[in-house]
Amino acid sequence: MFPYNDPQTVLELHRQHVAELTAHAAARRLAREARETGPARARRFGRWPRRARAEQPAPAAAVA
Repeated sequence: MFPYNDPQTVLELHRQHVAELTAHAAARRLAREARETGPARARRFGRWPRRARAEQPAPAAAVA
């Protein structure tokens, strides 16, 4: 087991973890850029297009 109570060791483990996350994010970014072929467009999973939502009439308020 490693002594995690040493501040220098904890800092080095944190730096290693950040380096791994940065490398992973860079690889995903490169893969995404290679996959895109054309104008950048945002994907919206599980939602209706904004235009269709804006064209719907507002719900009427219930009068009691």
